[in-house]
Amino acid sequence: MYPFKKVIYVFLKKNKFFSKWKEELIHFLKGKYKFKIFYNFKKFLSAVLFEPPSMVIYYYHKNPKGLNNLVELRKRFNMFNIPLILILDHLDLNYLIFTSEWGDDFIFLDDKIGELFARIEYAFHRLERISDNNPLTGLPGNTSIYRALERILNINKHYAVAYVDLDNFKAYNDAYGFSQGDEMIKSIAKILVTTISDFSREDYFIGHIGGDDFIFIVPLEKSEPISKEIIKRFDTLAPTFLNQSDKERGYFISIDRVGNVSKIPIPSLSISIVPVVKGKFKHVGEISARLAEVKKVVKEMKGSKYFIDRRK
Repeated sequence: MYPFKKVIYVFLKKNKFFSKWKEELIHFLKGKYKFKIFYNFKKFLSAVLFEPPSMVIYYYHKNPKGLNNLVELRKRFNMFNIPLILILDHLDLNYLIFTSEWGDDFIFLDDKIGELFARIEYAFHRLERISDNNPLTGLPGNTSIYRALERILNINKHYAVAYVDLDNFKAYNDAYGFSQGDEMIKSIAKILVTTISDFSREDYFIGHIGGDDFIFIVPLEKSEPISKEIIKRFDTLAPTFLNQSDKERGYFISIDRVGNVSKIPIPSLSISIVPVVKGKFKHVGEISARLAEVKKVVKEMKGSKYFIDRRK
């Protein structure tokens, strides 16, 4: 059962064919979604505006001009988080290419209801991934991170959860600007992806919490060599984000809001590692709390470093 059903608006033509099509649709998917069928375009458009659904399925040939109004409504009120699936009588490649900018998917009348179900699922999952992904790095965000942590809680395999963050990043951002700071964050993301995929192939997860904070999950036995390689690659790259005089000095100058001048070391990387085995933690919150404890220890250490929590 799905206690919080997503609402899908369906705009159709009223005839015997669609009556049977509608019955099959609702019978096949009523356990998961709540469908609201519309035959009057004005009522349909009003409902989309004042009671936005989770998805719209639109029979194009019932009201071709009305589709333009729907598209304009989505643009004007930024409703692109509502997937739009078109129902078409036949294949028209030119039209499909034309609508690809604002349409999310399509089906044909002779397609089976099972295919529509698959397209609905794909549209929702695609939207979820896009919404969750960090816009700067493209890496999965907090929703995906939570699910990944939840998944390893009760698996009969030992994993390591690693929290990665930059040291002295705020001061660097203030001194060099947000654009340069963003480039450093994107470079860290690339280092994480390339290094971890080299060592762990398919069994890994990388997420971007936000800002300069990342997380990765790998098999426990690979966490140490991966961390060493990440640090090695980052320390090789970090000096390229400094101007020549700062590189020669080995630090950069930071001036705070009240005019205090500080010598800030070159940005370094901290990796806090917590082993996760079945039964060790009851919920994701306990993993997060342990990571926060380890992070405090790591932050006391100088330069780029990693630290593995050895407590049972």
